[in-house]
Amino acid sequence: MTGISKRCRLALGGLLLALSGCTANLAPQQLEIADGVYWSAHYHSYLEAKDGLLTRYQYTPSQCWSADAGLLPRVFSSAYNPGQHEWVGAGRNTLVLRRLSDGIPVFFTREPLLPAPCRQPPEASASAVIDTLAEVLTQFQHGLSQTELLRWRYQAQRLDAQHNLTDTDKSVALYQLVREVLVDSDDRHAFVLARELGAYYRVNPFTVGEAQRELSRQQWQQELQQSVLYNDCEQALWWGLLSSGEYYLGVLRLHGFTSAQQGLQQVEVSYSEAGQRCLQRALDKLASDLKKASQSLGKPPSLLIDLRFNEGGSLLLASQLALSLQAQPLPFASINQHQLTEQRRPDLSRLYQGGRVLVSEITASAAEHLAQALRLRGFSLHGQTTRGAFSPTIVKSLPNGWIIGVSMYAPATLLDGHGQALPEGTGLVPDQELPATWVFPVR
Repeated sequence: MTGISKRCRLALGGLLLALSGCTANLAPQQLEIADGVYWSAHYHSYLEAKDGLLTRYQYTPSQCWSADAGLLPRVFSSAYNPGQHEWVGAGRNTLVLRRLSDGIPVFFTREPLLPAPCRQPPEASASAVIDTLAEVLTQFQHGLSQTELLRWRYQAQRLDAQHNLTDTDKSVALYQLVREVLVDSDDRHAFVLARELGAYYRVNPFTVGEAQRELSRQQWQQELQQSVLYNDCEQALWWGLLSSGEYYLGVLRLHGFTSAQQGLQQVEVSYSEAGQRCLQRALDKLASDLKKASQSLGKPPSLLIDLRFNEGGSLLLASQLALSLQAQPLPFASINQHQLTEQRRPDLSRLYQGGRVLVSEITASAAEHLAQALRLRGFSLHGQTTRGAFSPTIVKSLPNGWIIGVSMYAPATLLDGHGQALPEGTGLVPDQELPATWVFPVR
């Protein structure tokens, strides 16, 4: 992909191509969507189209219901952006959406009928929650201990039978069971959100405690704020020449590069074309400053790219950044046979000489892809082994309304630019390991 025009060259057979994905400055064009039922094996979801409105149904073998969680809203139309997607095309038998976070197309194909159970409200018992969670993990290739699963199911049945417990007590006990199931799946992306409990849990195989990680993050952000470094894109990027002679580029995150006005509030826009344009403008400014640094030093500086606290975000932004730093005739990455190559100006390759990348066990997802892409382009990694969470995430709802997230691709389908499998679950081992007290300093 080299610019907007190439991103729009999708071979969709007889589909009606939507121009909205190729014209960033125009309002999205509404597609004519034929009434009917469509199925995505990619998301394990049905879409039911009727009079221009689409209703999404989440499917597992034992449950199927209209769900408002996930990367698609419960009810939407093609007149506006459906969640974290944009429309690519619609034909009589196919609907195609494109994920804004990674550019991966999602195909829905026509089915004869919506299964009858989908029109029934889900059973929200503890047993149904555990069964549904186990089925979702199985759908997305996550194994579970069958012995432990029998125990969790038994404990869930006991919770359902205990009438002397309050609803809150039952929810707290069930929340603990859900956490145990997610931990057993060994999915570095897995999380659960229970809004009525005000509880959020993510599977975190960290060696450094949460308090030290958070204090180090706050200290680092305070030092950035007090420095003379430049910043842009909602303070996601920081850059400038250090007193050591290295040129610093701190990438705090790979999402939320822009915000938008909704009523009286500014809201974050996590994934958008506007974010990619913001990154391009920021890199143009960085290029100008790199030239000044070269004049000051008498030679191009080496880069220090800081990804220590970057938990990921958009693979398209990560690709755009990597290929601006060093464009090479190899893709940024490949996921499920879909090559990711988001390349735009400027070309920074002649404005520096070599560099290193700081990583930690916090570095995850798109930031890990970025670290590996930079390593393949001559950078060395310094710090700690990264989290090992390369797969994009799918978000689902449980029958009781809790939200879960799991990785959606098998490790064998996650490849770097050389076509080698990425170390999903184990992470990138740095070229130079640094002690935790250096990576996460606390005053």
